[in-house]
Amino acid sequence: MRSIARPTYMRRPITFPTNLRSRLAGAVGVLVLGATMLAGPLAVDVAEHDLRAVLGAQQYASLSGAAAFLDDLLEARLRQMAALAVAMPLDARHDPRRLQAWLANRTADVGDEFVNIAAFARTGELVASGASMPTAQPLTATGRPYFEETLLRGRGIVSDPFQSRLSGANMVLVTAPVFDDHGEIVYVLAGRIDLQHARFLRQVDALRPGSTGYLFLMSADGTLIDSPAKERQTATAPPADQPGIARALHGFEGWLIGGDREGAAIVTYKRLATTGWILGARYPEKEAFAPLARVRRTVLVVAGILALVAGLLAWWLVRRGLRPLAELRRNVAAVRHEGVDSEVLALARNDEIGELGRAFHDLVQARGRAAARMRAIADNVPAVIAYVDRDERFEFTNAGFDRMIGSEPDVFIGRTVSEALGEAGYARLEPLIRAALLGERGHVEDVRSDDARRHQMIDTIPDIDADGRVVGFFVMAMDISERKEAELAQAASEQRLRLIADNLPVLICYIDRNHRLGFGNATFQAWVGLEPVRLPGMHLQEVLGKPAYDAARPRLKQAFEGVGATFEMPLQAQGRHRILEWTFVPDVQAQGRVNVAVAGVYALAHDMTRVKEAESRLVQMARFDSLTGIANRRLFGELLGQALERVRRQRQVMGLAYLDIDHFKAINDTWGHGVGDEVLKEFAQRLAACVRVTDTPARLAGDEFVVLLEDVKGVDEAERIGAKIVEAIRKPIATGAGPLEVTASVGIALVHGADVPLPTQDQVLGWADTALYAAKHGGRNRCVVRVAEEAAGVPVK
Repeated sequence: MRSIARPTYMRRPITFPTNLRSRLAGAVGVLVLGATMLAGPLAVDVAEHDLRAVLGAQQYASLSGAAAFLDDLLEARLRQMAALAVAMPLDARHDPRRLQAWLANRTADVGDEFVNIAAFARTGELVASGASMPTAQPLTATGRPYFEETLLRGRGIVSDPFQSRLSGANMVLVTAPVFDDHGEIVYVLAGRIDLQHARFLRQVDALRPGSTGYLFLMSADGTLIDSPAKERQTATAPPADQPGIARALHGFEGWLIGGDREGAAIVTYKRLATTGWILGARYPEKEAFAPLARVRRTVLVVAGILALVAGLLAWWLVRRGLRPLAELRRNVAAVRHEGVDSEVLALARNDEIGELGRAFHDLVQARGRAAARMRAIADNVPAVIAYVDRDERFEFTNAGFDRMIGSEPDVFIGRTVSEALGEAGYARLEPLIRAALLGERGHVEDVRSDDARRHQMIDTIPDIDADGRVVGFFVMAMDISERKEAELAQAASEQRLRLIADNLPVLICYIDRNHRLGFGNATFQAWVGLEPVRLPGMHLQEVLGKPAYDAARPRLKQAFEGVGATFEMPLQAQGRHRILEWTFVPDVQAQGRVNVAVAGVYALAHDMTRVKEAESRLVQMARFDSLTGIANRRLFGELLGQALERVRRQRQVMGLAYLDIDHFKAINDTWGHGVGDEVLKEFAQRLAACVRVTDTPARLAGDEFVVLLEDVKGVDEAERIGAKIVEAIRKPIATGAGPLEVTASVGIALVHGADVPLPTQDQVLGWADTALYAAKHGGRNRCVVRVAEEAAGVPVK
């Protein structure tokens, strides 16, 4: 049997439109369809949200009314028990049998409200009961919350639910205190309400929500008091499955949406003011929103039909409205690929598409003009400019090829670099070409192979598209022979200047506005220990140290303001102390036609250490005695004038001691001037050691010495100072000729700062000299103190 070949069918792939008109029409249709489909259900959801809020508010209002009714009911029970307490006969208060009979009658009268009424003594003992008294162990209410709270408050309460110890039934007690004539509580009446038969909610059942909803009542601790559901009729477990029960037990009042094993529902809670019990209501959402569910189904069907019609209509309108855009697209493609004149783009339409077409037309025209300008610019740049594609073929060349190579630019179009430049030229450019095709910029400066004196600078710049691929590169070559010659000449000049600067015994550097060095000469290494190559970029504080930098900052600020500065500054470096004379020269650069700015500061530092040391030695020689090292006559004269001025200004007493060595000429004549000089030096040292730190000894000439005594307290103190000097000199002086016995005579003149004109220096010296002669005439080796008669207006003690 011949088999029949069955034809095979290939499933055609699903294609989607690629043009903008179809895609935009489809997108608008889908959006309209989706928006219409969403609008109806969204409106129903909004209505359901608002309806839920309305139902919750209505249910809370109804529950508040039921709670108020139950509060009134419990208040009535409390008032009823209070009335029984007031109505208790006096004989019943003292006779338990009479009290038992009275309570039995009252229990029978209020049987619907209370199952039993009992009376407890203040001690808690059960005294009487409307029902039969227990025959077993006596009952006591001591420790029971309802009993203790009634005694504490002095008024009746409604107790929380609890289980009876006798019957085991769940109950609630309503209490009332019984007072005697003195206002003391003698009994507590307690009316028992049996929760199994009380049915509190029966009286407010008309306020339950819907037909399947119900109310429930529980105590403040969550114990269920009343509920229509049989399985909820226990007082031992709270309705823990109710939504929001934990919040209600912590004080929440209001409505909320929740779900439990019975489904979602609107649950409302309200607390009773009388007892703190919580009244709750449960309204199943299934019943509450049953009408709205029917509306939702209807809305979905209608919305689906309208959405389909609106989507198709929007799709058709968009396709029709974008038909001119498709025509513009065809014209643009013709201009771009077929070389059609751009005038076809200038549509006569007055809408947005016509404006877009005219804009395309203007852009094409502007592009042509820009290309012409760029060609003119490229042809007149003094450089070779070219574009090479990824296959290393020239796509663009400028007129620089004719000027630099001597070939027409168009000759290279379409040719490879190797074909255009030859093997030698290609070998020079090959590293740059390879780098450019890898996406890297290239730069080289080399010498032309045909002329050793000609230099070229060649740059290659990769052309990278949006996908990161290198599609070609630009080439720019310039003749830099003149620049190279200028750079070589400048380098030679800089080398000469650097050689001069490095060999000058001067610190030379450039400081920028951030106080960092731009360069420094080789002297920095000799003086500071820093190599010149390390100096650029270093902060001036790092180079000189913080003390020297702080000293230079004010002058540096002055230099950056455009005013040069010269100053001296100490520098401690390389284990040596130097005194440098710095000169700051501002580097002023013009900005515009008028404004100038200081770009940096040139700094030069000369070592003035030897000069300063020589100056110091000259000052020492001019003001101090070269033999003894103490002040000489010149310095003494300056100090004496200053001391006299202080005496006048501060009204103090100043003393001037005039001394000489007894028989000093005999020492020189006997032992020679060398030994005499030894005596003079030792005499000066002892003199400086025995006077006060505020006093100044000086040598006038030969063996004549003076001591300027500041702020002397009186003659007594002056005598003590003189005696101390005489005593210090008496000790033998060691010399080259052996120990010598030397004595000194001292004359002291005291000057008081009175209002009369002070004496001159010569007068004071004369008075001290007179006192010295008095000491000599008195036998030498002593001190004589005299008060100047011209300053004796105020006696000195």
